[in-house]
Amino acid sequence: MLDTDQLRSFVAIIDTGSFTRAAERVNKTQSAVSMQIRRLEEMLGRPLFLKQGRGVRLSEEGEKLVDYARQMLQLEAAAFASVSNKALAGRVRLGIPDDYADSFLPEILKRFMRRHPLVEMSVVCEGSLLLAERVSAREVDMAVVTFCGALNGAEILREEPLRWVVGSASCVHESRPMPLALSGPTCAWRRAATDALQQAGIPWRLLLASSSQAALAPIVRAGLAATVFPECAIGPGMRLLGPEQGLPELPVNRIGMLVGQTRSPEATSLAEEIRGALRDGSRSAMLDRGPAMTLAGVPTPAPRPRSRLLA
Repeated sequence: MLDTDQLRSFVAIIDTGSFTRAAERVNKTQSAVSMQIRRLEEMLGRPLFLKQGRGVRLSEEGEKLVDYARQMLQLEAAAFASVSNKALAGRVRLGIPDDYADSFLPEILKRFMRRHPLVEMSVVCEGSLLLAERVSAREVDMAVVTFCGALNGAEILREEPLRWVVGSASCVHESRPMPLALSGPTCAWRRAATDALQQAGIPWRLLLASSSQAALAPIVRAGLAATVFPECAIGPGMRLLGPEQGLPELPVNRIGMLVGQTRSPEATSLAEEIRGALRDGSRSAMLDRGPAMTLAGVPTPAPRPRSRLLA
């Protein structure tokens, strides 16, 4: 029989990206977590991790075990809550950028509230840097954050490319200076876009600055400006551009989560819901925005999450 305590450590390693951070999450020493994984591998007769450079990565067998492990842990939690009649009824405070609140938050919250109808939710929509400060100040329990470089302490849940976007019938990207509709100065997407254009020697001007994707998207669809979005935020009426149209490559966009030190059962449960939805990379966890179009008019498929190195 599989030991759920061992599976919990196994999942924690995948979620946090390292044995050290996993040990902190499950309140064990790193050596104890390593021992649990060795015992799990011995029982299964298969390696779950393979060495790669300085770190490790999931083996083929480890990839197979992940979904089963999550299902078993969720079933264990559901059984405990049902039998013990200990329904969650506290409060949880979530921070999330406006872009992602519109993309996938409604479906995640619907699932969470269906399971925990007595929990009071509080959502703050701000930029990632401000949300990181709120987590540190314990003003929110957790925050979904977006970044193109590094953000200390963030657990990476999803990676996908940033894309240049214009209206479906627009050639505004050919204008010089190139008009842009971007978020505020602290936005990682804005810095990525302007840095890439500067390195490519393409002049640009800022037509609109707004922290709200709801304000940027209509300007882009109307053909007044170009912008950059991750693939999960691209909707109908938009067209994807790239090097073929003379625009520079953009960096990978990372979506992660910061979890505060005070971890209530309510916050822990919501964090697991978010982890599952983002890591699955499933469109079913998001609102159906319809396909964006490439230059050739072919619908762009939903991005698949990329495997990553575990430290």
